[in-house]
Amino acid sequence: MGGGGMHMMFMGSGGREKKRPSIAMYRRLLRFVQPYRLNLILASALLILSTVLSLVWPQVVLRVLDLGLRDAGVLDALVLVLIVVLLIRAAIDGVRQYVMAWTGERVIFDLRMEIVRHLQSLSLSFFTRRKTGELMSHVTSDATLVHGVVTQTIISVLGQVMTLVGGLVVIFLMNWRLALLTLVVAPPIGLLGQYLGRRIRAISRDAQDAQGEAVGVLQEAIAEVRTVQAFTREAYESDRFREKLKITLAKVLERARLSATLFPLIGFLGFAASIVVLWYGGHQVINGQATTGELVAFLLYAGMVAGPVGGLASQWTQVQEAFGAADRIFALLDTDPEIQDRPGAIVLPRSDGRIAFEGVSFRYAQGPLVLTDLSTSFEDGKTTALVGPSGAGKTTLVSIVARFYDPTAGRVTVDGHDLRDVTVRSLRERIAVVPQEPVLFATTVAENIRYGRLDASDGDLHAAAAAANASEFIDRLPEGYDTIVGERGVKLSVGQRQRVAIARALLRDAPVLLLDEATSSLDNESEYLVQEALARLMRGRTTIVIAHRLTTVEAADRILVLDRGRIVEDGTHSELMSREALYWRLYTRAFRSEEGAAADGAAEPTLPIVVGVDPGREAHGDQVRKRVGA
Repeated sequence: MGGGGMHMMFMGSGGREKKRPSIAMYRRLLRFVQPYRLNLILASALLILSTVLSLVWPQVVLRVLDLGLRDAGVLDALVLVLIVVLLIRAAIDGVRQYVMAWTGERVIFDLRMEIVRHLQSLSLSFFTRRKTGELMSHVTSDATLVHGVVTQTIISVLGQVMTLVGGLVVIFLMNWRLALLTLVVAPPIGLLGQYLGRRIRAISRDAQDAQGEAVGVLQEAIAEVRTVQAFTREAYESDRFREKLKITLAKVLERARLSATLFPLIGFLGFAASIVVLWYGGHQVINGQATTGELVAFLLYAGMVAGPVGGLASQWTQVQEAFGAADRIFALLDTDPEIQDRPGAIVLPRSDGRIAFEGVSFRYAQGPLVLTDLSTSFEDGKTTALVGPSGAGKTTLVSIVARFYDPTAGRVTVDGHDLRDVTVRSLRERIAVVPQEPVLFATTVAENIRYGRLDASDGDLHAAAAAANASEFIDRLPEGYDTIVGERGVKLSVGQRQRVAIARALLRDAPVLLLDEATSSLDNESEYLVQEALARLMRGRTTIVIAHRLTTVEAADRILVLDRGRIVEDGTHSELMSREALYWRLYTRAFRSEEGAAADGAAEPTLPIVVGVDPGREAHGDQVRKRVGA
């Protein structure tokens, strides 16, 4: 699903993203700062000291000009005081900046972990609609934009306000006429900041959306680089990325254009005010109404006032940029999992693995029914093979057992417990999954196997590997069990990856096994080793296998034949063959293929009944593998 689809996810009922109130959003952002409030108190105290010292030094300059120029001793003392004041202020600012930098990094760490934890809690259907790269942009660029506002900006704004208030008090006490001239520029600066700030926020949100889409395209191209290179589509993928990146560039340049308009205008207004003050104050000095030192000190204080006014406008634009990113983050965090525990859900007791479908119907989103009024049961300790044409609903049935999806109608039970009445975690802890194309993590062989049970001992791990016929090749690897397998296990052969996945499922030792039997071409030895390992894995477990091989179908305790979301045949191999219906036709066709393959000396063919994918399978296949660890 492209970026347009992602954008729709965050839209309100009116077709446009709901704009969140800035105050409410900032209050929500401050929740991430709450654990570090003592740091903020310390930083605020240091900021007050720094602000006070900044208000002191123009007074020292005043006395240098009015008194120090008449007495060398007084001049030396005043300059020494000025140096000490500035050194103390520099030390205070250094400590404050480090405290805020430390706090900021902790806040962004917490924010990113919050996003990741929420992502892990979302249902499988969510990931079928979103690109990985887009989701990654929330954790990286969005969080980076937000964290500066949460920490640095809040202190900076506080400092600007304190300096502004303090400077205003001083300049009004010194010369109220000049003070009024200084403040003439404040209203236009405030209006500019408010107007352009709102536009910058909207543009920043769009820029982050576009960047997320670009990252999604890049991530997809890198993840599937083998396919890209095989079809010589390197230039095509570069063009796709460039088109997405051009949208980001346009938004960023638009934002830069607004900033380039805002800040020079603010600078001009600030200088214009200083020129007017200099002109009017110069006439006061000429007329004897003020001293040179007072005029210079006033100009310094006026700079302190004008600086925060311009600084607050600048901070406002930064806040709006960050709020654009925060819009995206909170839209994600406000997304509720479609599959979640009901109030009062119980932990599934240690189960035997009896599974029953009672009038189950299911559709993906608003699509057609994939399963229709399906009722059947899977006995504990027995193996049931699912066969049928592509799109018959086999993968959907298996996904519902693992509760990656809930039925549209009807219910599914395990040992009499409705799946929706037990916690999702306790259900999935009773299930082991071996997908058709096992995906390994880019870590060691041992850690990939131990993913089935994280607290497993080395002895249990080695026993599972031996039972999966994996130990014989693991022992030959350069680092044995500590060998890094590469991303998605690319350093291992297909057969080796399958055996590692089987070892992982064996280590989990769950009463229910969901198996999508691999169709990959294997040499005879690997084929034998994988089949033998699968036989050990299936023994004594309630096994639902999407069968691809004739031998698996023949050996199953029971066979369900699905067609267009319905069970059209149910029985053993011999029973179904005697009926000479759909199963007989499919099996006979496969048997003829087997005879031809045997004549050519090829490996056992697969059943010609799962060519293609079930609706939704292609979209969620990788996510199944990621979330269940197979």
